[in-house]
Amino acid sequence: MAFPTTRWTLLAHATLHGDEAGREALARMCEGYRRPVEMFLASRGHASQEIEDLTQDFFLRWLKSRAWKRADRVRGKFRTFMLGALNHLLAHDAAKKAAVKRGGGDSILSLDADVFDDEMPAENTLSGDESFDRGWAVELVNHALAALRAEFVTREKTREFEVLRQFLPGSESPPTLEDAAAALGTNVNAFKAALHRLRERFRELLRTEVARTVSAPHEVEEELQYLRSLLLNLPPQRIVEAETRNKEG
Repeated sequence: MAFPTTRWTLLAHATLHGDEAGREALARMCEGYRRPVEMFLASRGHASQEIEDLTQDFFLRWLKSRAWKRADRVRGKFRTFMLGALNHLLAHDAAKKAAVKRGGGDSILSLDADVFDDEMPAENTLSGDESFDRGWAVELVNHALAALRAEFVTREKTREFEVLRQFLPGSESPPTLEDAAAALGTNVNAFKAALHRLRERFRELLRTEVARTVSAPHEVEEELQYLRSLLLNLPPQRIVEAETRNKEG
């Protein structure tokens, strides 16, 4: 199986091509990191409406500044680059507000002009807040769940998926195997076999999603382990909420 298109691939395409395909590549990247940005801002105490506005503002300014051309896979993971840019913008805005309080309004325009001009922070100087990475993990899990659901819908087995889905990440209290099997009109052994196939396929799809975020195949397993560690302490409801938003979108 060929290594999937990665965030770095999309970024390279957008950097090299100023055409419609390049703009689409950037749009896909921004959408893929919207939830991590929102979760990071929420962890910093921002209100819901403010989070939406700040997220939109971040991506618009990030794209307009063409800061994405500075990404360097040698320096670390793509999410590290995105988090660095977000921290950079928040620090800039904090400095701007402080300048206003001091009466230094004349310097605000120059600050706005070069918000992303300074060197982005390296991975080891970033905030230790894991909320951004948790958002990344939730996004990947939900992409995998959406792909898995689409496969069942294509085979006209939506009901089967909805029952089996209760045994995947995000379910707070799955039914007993007996009740789940009865809901599908089958026996427990047959249900266990179907559940095993579902979980195996989910792992494959999740691996593919993780592979899209790294630079090389050998990084996938390490990222999968990190993703699992992030999800251990994440309330199942956070995954369910995100999945619901994906369906509505």
